[in-house]
Amino acid sequence: MLTNILLEEARELLVNNIIALPGRSISPETALGRVCCQDIHALHDLPPFLQSAVDGYAVSTGNGADDKHYLLKESLRPGDYPGFSLKPGQAAGVVTGGPVPSGARAVIAQEFTELKGGYVTCLSKVNQGDNLKQPGEDFHSGDIMAKRGTILSPGLIGALAAYGVSQIKVFQRPKVAVLSLGREIVPYHQVPAPGQTRDSNGIFLAALVEQDGAEVTAVETVGDMEPVQVKYRLEKLLRQADVVLTTGGAASGVCDQALNAIRLTGARPLFWGIKIKPGSHSGAAVLKSKLIIALSGNPAACATGYHLLATPSLRALQGLNPEPVRLVAVCKNTLLKKGGPRRFVRGNAFWHQNKWQVSFGPGQKSSMLRSLINYNALIDLPAGHPPVEERQEVSIILLPSCNPWDY
Repeated sequence: MLTNILLEEARELLVNNIIALPGRSISPETALGRVCCQDIHALHDLPPFLQSAVDGYAVSTGNGADDKHYLLKESLRPGDYPGFSLKPGQAAGVVTGGPVPSGARAVIAQEFTELKGGYVTCLSKVNQGDNLKQPGEDFHSGDIMAKRGTILSPGLIGALAAYGVSQIKVFQRPKVAVLSLGREIVPYHQVPAPGQTRDSNGIFLAALVEQDGAEVTAVETVGDMEPVQVKYRLEKLLRQADVVLTTGGAASGVCDQALNAIRLTGARPLFWGIKIKPGSHSGAAVLKSKLIIALSGNPAACATGYHLLATPSLRALQGLNPEPVRLVAVCKNTLLKKGGPRRFVRGNAFWHQNKWQVSFGPGQKSSMLRSLINYNALIDLPAGHPPVEERQEVSIILLPSCNPWDY
């Protein structure tokens, strides 16, 4: 087991021990936000036939015909398919998205026409191809609509529905259990006795897990269980989840039990301790194909450890790139703290005046909850950094909750 290692080493150890989960087929109605586990190809040209882009008249021009006046041959309604073709000088009424007859060279929007005595008069210039949507304009047969690892968006789901796709193969959602360690920790809905603390970390982690596309199977506490009982509880959660997150007890004090409980299960520790603040008391282990990530019990340290270790792991399990989104941003305020190990500070990032900007959130102590209420970025400050000044450029990691227009 490696100890007190660099963050990048820890993340590499985690990702190298992960195999993406198998795929399953689901309906489009439940596919939003899920991840394609195979390339998706267009089944045929879309649209499959020549379409009108507007309500109006399809016309056939050329061969010396009058390009202003057209004999109206027929008017098509929604759902009609033309069983005729147009000759030069003829027109047919068409609707938006409807098929146009063969021989049509353009469609004139209805508002630029006049219908009188069975003839359509064009009130504007007609150019060949106007308002025509060609077969395959969206996709040609065989085109890749989405690659493996694509997150299904509303637009992609709608495009697949246009092909009649009723089942989409996606990666299974990782199942995650959360276990809060510590004799003093009680379930959040329980009234704590003097000296006890409600388990806010467990519910917080469960929300982050859902945000990362995974499924929460349990949120539990161990209270004053004996070590062997903690082992049994951990083993139970490992049977029902792909990943178990523990929070608390990850330091080296006499009452810290995370590493001992993990070893009792037979899991193989990968690392323990990383060179960052907050979140230095974090570790990980594997048991067969299952992953255990141990996080600090301090709220802000727990959050930082989750974003830097658990999020990449859950992304890798879903076939996504585990690397975080990094940007350079300009600070909107100052941070007086300086020196020490590499530090990750919670902040709010936004796009303004053609650049990314970020402000440090209040309440940055590891033990404080305040900075967790509204943040969407981690500001990555190198070891030994000086105080951060306003308008200074810094490296930031965008989190899934980031809304660049929220400022």
